[in-house]
Amino acid sequence: MHARIRALLRRHNNQGESELTVGNLTLNIGRHQAWRDGQELTLTPKEYALLSRLMLKAGSPVHREILYNDIYNWDNEPSTNTLEVHIHNLRDKVGKSRIRTVRGFGYMLVATEES
Repeated sequence: MHARIRALLRRHNNQGESELTVGNLTLNIGRHQAWRDGQELTLTPKEYALLSRLMLKAGSPVHREILYNDIYNWDNEPSTNTLEVHIHNLRDKVGKSRIRTVRGFGYMLVATEES
């Protein structure tokens, strides 16, 4: 997945920077760092992987199965709520309204936080 992110960044970023920005969120792929409003976020590896996947598809829903396969490398959804827990923790760090649940489908990152 990280190779895909780097390839997309190379194609879309004229300056060769390995950063992706969506609203007030910035992700540095090479350093595995993320910032919100210029403040560095402390993310677990799974939270970082989820955020990078959602930022790549910002404004578009990402299916739960894609997140499970890319982030957890599981063929089938586990019977646990692992993904929901990681999404909950990530929402606390990036803003609760930034990650929307798309009922019956998955999750979507939006560019701006709503009150």
